[in-house]
Amino acid sequence: MLRHRLSLEEFQALLEKAPEGVRLELLDGEVYEMAPIGSGHASLVTYLAKQLERLYGDRALVYVQNPLRLSQHSLPQPDLALLQPREDFYRARLPEPGDTLLVVEVSLSSRELDLKVKLPLYAQGGIPEVWLVEETGTLEVYREPRGSHYRHRLLLEPGEEVAPLLLGHPLLRWDPPRGTPPA
Repeated sequence: MLRHRLSLEEFQALLEKAPEGVRLELLDGEVYEMAPIGSGHASLVTYLAKQLERLYGDRALVYVQNPLRLSQHSLPQPDLALLQPREDFYRARLPEPGDTLLVVEVSLSSRELDLKVKLPLYAQGGIPEVWLVEETGTLEVYREPRGSHYRHRLLLEPGEEVAPLLLGHPLLRWDPPRGTPPA
């Protein structure tokens, strides 16, 4: 079987022909269709965006569900990222790993993809810190990229505090929205 690894240019051409509303990511040259966003996922992204903006908005740009150029073959769309501030808000070019302080993935229906595909790509790209939000309410914090993995993993339960490594204080109290989302 012959496989073709797409470049960013080929992926951009594919995006132009994709049907309206289809959400695609390029991960290591392969195209992945993203799952529709449910209420539980949307709630967590909104909660985190509000908290990150409140705590770090004066020192970082909160970037919500937008593309991040990791390499010539990877253009993921993390749920959230904290970026170095820029006057043009990245109008001239998409943010790259050197611009990125933190990536957050809400892993309610995408845990396997996030752990096995995205996390190694973020590490290879040199993203300094990644947070994965699990369906159980646990927040996994990955720090210190080495090759295709992170050397440190920290698990936080609701009520515990954390701050992005490159931003320090103030601490974010991990207190995700409660309740069972509709099926």
